[in-house]
Amino acid sequence: MITFTVDLEDPTERYEPDGRHVIMTRRILDMCKKMQRRATFFIVGRVAASAPRLLQEIIAGGHEVAYHSHNHVPLTEEKPARFRRESAEDKDRFEQITGHAVWGFRAPRFSLTPQSLWAIDILGELGFRYSSSVMPTNISLFGLPNAARTPSIWPNGLIELPLPVANIGPLRIPYLGGIYLYALPDFLTRYWVSKASPQEMLWTYTHPYDFDRENKFAPMPHTPRWVSLVLGASRYVAEDKIRRILRGANAPPLAERVAKHIIKE
Repeated sequence: MITFTVDLEDPTERYEPDGRHVIMTRRILDMCKKMQRRATFFIVGRVAASAPRLLQEIIAGGHEVAYHSHNHVPLTEEKPARFRRESAEDKDRFEQITGHAVWGFRAPRFSLTPQSLWAIDILGELGFRYSSSVMPTNISLFGLPNAARTPSIWPNGLIELPLPVANIGPLRIPYLGGIYLYALPDFLTRYWVSKASPQEMLWTYTHPYDFDRENKFAPMPHTPRWVSLVLGASRYVAEDKIRRILRGANAPPLAERVAKHIIKE
């Protein structure tokens, strides 16, 4: 089973109430409705401040609302005090808007690294139940290469759901989302899914801008030029790739999987 997750941020950093990130999120919601899929949306705090109705639409569709930091700043560039304050305020805002508890957190760019492990205690203090922030590989700017590939529990009880990876020789490839999913041939992705351990929790991820075939491509801030170019080209295959990987592999939002299979009340 594969859970569909969406990282909802605005790459232009304008966060307009009717921006392209809002329009494309509604396109994703429509796709989910047609495919009868429920997803987890990791949402930047500024989205809730500028477009609160969008969070209500996500909840109305049966999806999970989770947190993706206030302003999509990697944890390695965050200040702990600011992160604690903004996360507390945003979590409360999310819960006031949706009427639902927020359990999940995903670090921008999977930036939970040895240098940013301070965030774990803050997330636990604020009442988060799980994190989906670790990339167990060293092929990226961020990552925890020796991290487990299966769900694990931090000392404070916070559950970690790592990014699914597959091995090519000594390399671990994150094959179920982003530029990796879009660049890899489908047969290879399907093969790795079939070989995944039953103990792994598989999920795929995308972004609203990945679906935006109509809008003129613009380089993304704080992102290497080559990555922006690949993501720009990927917009023409992303939706079809996501649809294919989700067919026949239906799984509920991450919070429901965590509650059912990991958390023992």
